[in-house]
Amino acid sequence: MATIARVKFDELVPELFPVIFNHIPLSSRIPTILSVALASHLLHDAIIPHVLYRDVRLINEDRALHVLRRFISSTQACTGESQDKGNITTPTQYIRHICIELDGGDVPLKELQRLIDINGLPNLVVLTLNIKQDAPLPPTLWRSFKEKCSDLKEVHLTGIAQDHNAQWIQPELFAIQVRIEIHGLNTDLDLGTLNLSAIPPNLHTLELRMRDFDYDIDAAGVGGLLFKVMPHLRTLILDDFKIGNSALTKQFWIAHPGLERLELLARVTGNWFEDFESGMLPNLKFLKSNYSSAKILLPHVANQLVSLYLLETYNAQAPYLLRAVPEYGRLPALSSLGIHRTSGNSNNNRKYEGHRWREDENGAVMEIDPRANATRRFDGNYLMSIAKAAPNLEELELMGDSDDTINSITASLSRLPKLNRLTLSDPINGTSVRGFFTASFTWSEYLWRNLGVPEYDSQHYRPKSFHQAVFDLANGCRTLETVNFCSSIGDLLMRGGVSGVIIRETEGGFVKEVKRINASWGNMVGREEDW
Repeated sequence: MATIARVKFDELVPELFPVIFNHIPLSSRIPTILSVALASHLLHDAIIPHVLYRDVRLINEDRALHVLRRFISSTQACTGESQDKGNITTPTQYIRHICIELDGGDVPLKELQRLIDINGLPNLVVLTLNIKQDAPLPPTLWRSFKEKCSDLKEVHLTGIAQDHNAQWIQPELFAIQVRIEIHGLNTDLDLGTLNLSAIPPNLHTLELRMRDFDYDIDAAGVGGLLFKVMPHLRTLILDDFKIGNSALTKQFWIAHPGLERLELLARVTGNWFEDFESGMLPNLKFLKSNYSSAKILLPHVANQLVSLYLLETYNAQAPYLLRAVPEYGRLPALSSLGIHRTSGNSNNNRKYEGHRWREDENGAVMEIDPRANATRRFDGNYLMSIAKAAPNLEELELMGDSDDTINSITASLSRLPKLNRLTLSDPINGTSVRGFFTASFTWSEYLWRNLGVPEYDSQHYRPKSFHQAVFDLANGCRTLETVNFCSSIGDLLMRGGVSGVIIRETEGGFVKEVKRINASWGNMVGREEDW
């Protein structure tokens, strides 16, 4: 029998390293790359700068300015040296993807254009700009990209205003793939002019957000989204839209069988799935939607979903959706789940279908006294139903509050043998002022918010510190590697949150140490492109 020759890692051809490192989770990719680079001189020379600089992410104005100006200086210096000594390379020549995230300010963008104009990013393939500003990007920036970055294939824009009445898609973008976010900045705008007919046919990601408007998606008639066919579309994200003529949606879903990711966010209203049939979205892997849309889709896509976010569920609606709606009450491929839950003692069972649902250990649906308090929180029974529905979960994100014993909570989490990332969000976004656990808001990590929220009455788990909560959760659920606490749902990078990286005495053993970091990644499955 022939034997396969083993090849040492440092004997691999350097071209394979980017492929290998792309399989490492985002949360640990950079530290892993740096650690491998220190293993030997050969690996160091192969990884730095070739691999390390392939993806560059710049967050906040000061950091972006500092790094971009260093890139400009090194490019200018190498340009001068190359005239005297031959071909000299700079780290920027290895950049394939650059991401800039800013809360405002156009100075970093001017520096970015300077870098482009001196041919500092000749091999750029993907550009991501997440910038909160009211002014559109200058056309000169796109002309520079077109002239100097011939390999550019994808542009992701979020947070950048566009003028609906003018030509709101820059013509220079027609040849590349682009994500667009639209702000409604002026209530006098004629929204009927939002014509999408000029969107390039090779688009694979489309993100449309209307700020402060409940915009009818089919208001532009044949120029509207529902009349547009984008054969390569893989990701569609909508917010602040309503559907006026729901009969148009069926043909749209039929025309886009390649959709892999669909997000209909909290301010998307109406029936988007009238007469939806099995087989319409055969490749859908990532879904984020409210209860109504999920209830229609889950019977058809439950077996194929890898990532699911349920927005604005009430009491036990999420366990009901996961256990009572799909065939056999299981989502076998689901690796990532996020649930936004609010609570209340409503008797309106028609408005809040399934909100009183509960099952026992054996899966039998329990009869609930209609006079009993309907309020449900994240307790052991709730989490048990999640584990039964999605036994292969690797990451779980919960937004709401909990009121149960730590043993009951972790016993249910331990039903998930692959769970390694847990994110717990306090519902302070207008739905409640409670912490996830009672006393959460007294932790030192929350003092900067100055919330003044008192502890609420609880007969169960009352962790007095962030470290105690992480220790108890990780000792009770031995597969956990990271526990995050934040105040948002669905964010890839959680700013303002606090995370604990868990170090164990042995694999699957007790916690030895919790390393606290200020921010970490939320659920990542299905969103690697967002980096």
